[in-house]
Amino acid sequence: MDRVDLPEESIKAQYALFGLPLWRIFLAIAAVVALGIYVGILLFGPNSLTVLLGLEEQRSIYESRIKSLKAKNAALQKEYFELKQLEPEQ
Repeated sequence: MDRVDLPEESIKAQYALFGLPLWRIFLAIAAVVALGIYVGILLFGPNSLTVLLGLEEQRSIYESRIKSLKAKNAALQKEYFELKQLEPEQ
């Protein structure tokens, strides 16, 4: 059966919007939904950008804490050695 022989209603039933077949429209919708889920997982999942940024912030906090503790340790070591020299030797 040629397309010319089909009634006009059955030809229109194959196309939904803008002259596109229904399966292409559903395929495009499924692709958009899948892409949205993938991007959502990339941005908010366990291996996401937000986790990475949080870890970088935590790292900078720890680095500044390490610097302050090293400075405090140096000051305490200096005080310790000064006090040790004041004690009589046994």
